[in-house]
Amino acid sequence: MEQLCNTLIGSLQHPAKTDSIHECGAAATSLILSRPDDLIRLAHDKIHSFPFSSVPVCWRRLYTDASIIKAVLAIKSHLASAKGKAFEDIEDDDWMTDIVKILDMALIMTGAPLRESTIEELIQGLQTYSEPSRPNKRRKVDDSFPTSNFCAPELQFPIPRRTAITMSEFEKHLQDPNPLVIQEALSHWPALHDRPWKSPVYLMEKTFGGRRLIPVEIGRSYTDEGWGQSIITFKEFMHRYLLNMNPTEKTGYLAQHDLFSQIPSLRNDISIPDYCYTSPPPPPVGTPLANEAIPQLDEPLLNAWFGPAGTISPLHTDPYHNILCQVVGKKYVRLYNPRESEKLYPRGVEEGGIDMGNTSQVDVESMAEEDVSDGDFPLFRKAPYVETILSEGECLYIPVGWWHYVRSLTVSFSISFWWN
Repeated sequence: MEQLCNTLIGSLQHPAKTDSIHECGAAATSLILSRPDDLIRLAHDKIHSFPFSSVPVCWRRLYTDASIIKAVLAIKSHLASAKGKAFEDIEDDDWMTDIVKILDMALIMTGAPLRESTIEELIQGLQTYSEPSRPNKRRKVDDSFPTSNFCAPELQFPIPRRTAITMSEFEKHLQDPNPLVIQEALSHWPALHDRPWKSPVYLMEKTFGGRRLIPVEIGRSYTDEGWGQSIITFKEFMHRYLLNMNPTEKTGYLAQHDLFSQIPSLRNDISIPDYCYTSPPPPPVGTPLANEAIPQLDEPLLNAWFGPAGTISPLHTDPYHNILCQVVGKKYVRLYNPRESEKLYPRGVEEGGIDMGNTSQVDVESMAEEDVSDGDFPLFRKAPYVETILSEGECLYIPVGWWHYVRSLTVSFSISFWWN
């Protein structure tokens, strides 16, 4: 561990001449070893002075390298104070939690350009160092998620289902793309068998005893008043929102997060469905996305969706084709053809100039109640839809531009694979 720290200090003090970090100025880069906290604050302020897509890479690089240096110096300080002591005689292991927090904040805040593998190597080194820890003092975690009281709705317009269709069959389906549930296409994933994500114990192990930080949405839906976001440890997320049998707080949801670049070991438990390597058609002519300039993806975009029963993704549309894979639990999904967009009342540009045109004004859950009037949305109930209950090991093909509403019926872990 000490050798790794020394190597990193040497390399981070002397970045390559072509490294964009030099654009932050020689004064900033010269202080990286002596004043990492000041550089983190400086980079933080710079990052928040731009829309994220426009943040100059140099400030993301500075935040990342200063965070790594801060973590490495903390590790070296601990190693020096622990010399000559047996591991079991060291009572405080909060120092590891603090270091993981520093490194994960760099990943979440900046994406850690050029340094993802460095941060992973440091965290893996810490995990290896902690392995002699006292197993008898570890807090027990139930190895199952609580069952849910949410009833599965009776399907009126079910989406067609196929079993493990071939690539050629799927390509033929794309000639006239419609939603499709594909069964038995994920049976080879370790996440469903040998390395089960339905095991809280396994997930805690893969997140360094729950020390890893994750961004969590707080509230039923991002369209609700009072909705917010927080960065908390995986352990806190599990105990507060997933394992708590009598939750008194708002719902917590790990939603649309690139968890697999942050924690690559979880990425090894899954694989990109072959269907994502087809060439799907563009958005249909006459639909809202038909005239949009949608970037071409070199590789599918992966996002994690993990939360308790009752989490909701409000009715919305995405600019990519999607294979939504269900690893744990069940979800209810309802879809509308993009040609029905006028009946779904898109939000448009809202306060602060935020374009919410991909999200409906309609609360699907409340409109499902028979005694709720059509109110401001008289055309909504006239819009035809299809629906399904997506279970473990199944995936749902969602064509580009199709509106979809999603509600978890149990504790649920899903992965979306966007491609075009």
